[in-house]
Amino acid sequence: MAKQIKIIKCPNCGSIQKTEIKPDHYRCENCHTEYFLDSDDINVNVTYDNKQTNLDNEYFGDFKLKIIVILGCIVVGCVCVGLLNMFFKSKPSYDAPAATTQIQQNQTTTTKSVSANPQIAQSSGTLRVNYNFCSLVLVDNKPFVIGIINRSNGLPYEQKYYFTVYDLLSEKIVQESPIANVKFDKFGKVNWTSYDFTKDKTYLVASKRTVFLLDKRNFTLTDVTSSLLQNYPQFNKGIASVNITTAQGAVGHVLHILTDDGQKIYYFPLQDKAFVDNNDFYMTIKDFERSADDTSKHTAFSFANNYGEDFKLIKFTFISPDGKSHYTFTSAKVGNQNTDGSGKFTDAANAYNYSLPYYDNPKYQLVSHQNLTPDRLYFNPEIIYFDDNTLIIKTRTSASPDSNYNYQRLDINNGKVIWTLSSDDITIKEIMPFNDGFIIKQSCDKYAQIASDGTIIKKLTLVNEK
Repeated sequence: MAKQIKIIKCPNCGSIQKTEIKPDHYRCENCHTEYFLDSDDINVNVTYDNKQTNLDNEYFGDFKLKIIVILGCIVVGCVCVGLLNMFFKSKPSYDAPAATTQIQQNQTTTTKSVSANPQIAQSSGTLRVNYNFCSLVLVDNKPFVIGIINRSNGLPYEQKYYFTVYDLLSEKIVQESPIANVKFDKFGKVNWTSYDFTKDKTYLVASKRTVFLLDKRNFTLTDVTSSLLQNYPQFNKGIASVNITTAQGAVGHVLHILTDDGQKIYYFPLQDKAFVDNNDFYMTIKDFERSADDTSKHTAFSFANNYGEDFKLIKFTFISPDGKSHYTFTSAKVGNQNTDGSGKFTDAANAYNYSLPYYDNPKYQLVSHQNLTPDRLYFNPEIIYFDDNTLIIKTRTSASPDSNYNYQRLDINNGKVIWTLSSDDITIKEIMPFNDGFIIKQSCDKYAQIASDGTIIKKLTLVNEK
């Protein structure tokens, strides 16, 4: 049979681009289909190469699988978020009960028992409490913690403050109420300062704008800002700022007030006395009348040292017209008193400097003093607490700056150690006698009860919500 010249096209894609693999056997360069010529019937036999097609199918199959997995994860995540929102929304919101101490301008209504605690609504996380003020007090032989707090379940803290009273024995809040009239600074914060003018009465100042009087015995907090100068109409022009400070020549602390018309006033809240802050004030204060002069003898303890070394534990007996609570010693080295063996300031171990307000005033008297523990070494010691029957100190166990602290109760008559607590077991920031033992403050929310022999009876952590 005669042969005819024809163009050989790929039977699959029609391309004429091909490669001859062997005689009459070709591979399409476009779709890789293999085919050969049958010379008898001029048929084109085709062998399809599905390799690339299979690769494409595998690629798109994997891609579809990944899409399905991603969509499934998104659906599961949305369901989880929805369940969490339903869980937290189901918790009760924290609304203040009606039966609490209501703090208004110059008036206070007191209720000493509350059935529930005010709380803020939580959206997530654990509720945290920030203490802006706390005070450990003993009322009717029961220990309480009085606090000013704000709460948060995240940052920042809630811009709302509460006055709280916590019963340590029953371990629950017995009184709580929101504090009104608190002015925030331009950064949305409140800076609280305080001073105990007496054992039971404390003045607190919020951001130098608002003044509160805390009565620790009656558990009341009263806004007294507008009434501070009510008996002095010449100064009562409105308060621009107020600060707790000391004034030259003044005994104890005062409230330093800047009025709206620019006058600077020193105000003594216990005596209700106001003086203009000028040169005449320092002459007037010399004639300042005291409510009463204390003529009784008091005992105090202090660590004297010679330029930071050779610490000596000194027991003082003194008379101060300001009373025991206002008396402080600032002893650092051999002082100005006689050290030559004459007079009452003689001491076999050494003599020490002491500081009395108006030390040239005959109403202030140092009656006696002694080195209570002449043979003992002390390392970085501090007085933690003392009264007429109790002395508790803090000192390192050795001269090493890395050594631990020990807290020790000493006999006030001979200086012997009665008990020792290690700082590994407890931290003591403040201590208060209670029954035959003590209540220890470690921080504003952590306390402990210890026995008379120093045994830790119980550690207490304040729970600020039910």
